[in-house]
Amino acid sequence: MVIVIAVVSVVAAIAIPQASSTSPAAADAVAAEIASALRFAQREAIRTGKYQQVSVNPATQILRVYEPNSGNGTTATHPVDKRDYQISFAGNAMPRATIVSAVFDYEGGPTTNYASFGPDGTPSYIDPSKLSQLWSALFGTKDIDPLKGEGRVTIRYGNVERVVRLAPVTGRVTF
Repeated sequence: MVIVIAVVSVVAAIAIPQASSTSPAAADAVAAEIASALRFAQREAIRTGKYQQVSVNPATQILRVYEPNSGNGTTATHPVDKRDYQISFAGNAMPRATIVSAVFDYEGGPTTNYASFGPDGTPSYIDPSKLSQLWSALFGTKDIDPLKGEGRVTIRYGNVERVVRLAPVTGRVTF
């Protein structure tokens, strides 16, 4: 009986840490998903020659990749599952993941909760009402505001926090 208790104790000691929902690996997976969305938007901006944005909204707990052409913009199609590129961190989708904050500060422009990528792939902001081809032809890029400092998205998975960073000049995404 002592041997059985010892074996059960060893198995429990091995299994319980792996079953922990606050493992750093799970937090890394959520951060990687956000980083992938940012990289995808940057590549789409270069591929299409049009602005792309990634909205990371802590209030609604929704991440969305879209083209800000007018109004709410056209949601991009996810490259793998071919659905709208929108991820909900609320409810059952990612039950223990939470978007804590998203801050992107643009020179001369606003501080927003979305990353905006220009047609050359650099993180930059332009007023969505000025995105028409006519505007670009008439005024060039003088009203485009580059990212002032590092953009940051902070997520929490259980008690583990990760920060996804967007470099201001190159648009490099790290976490």
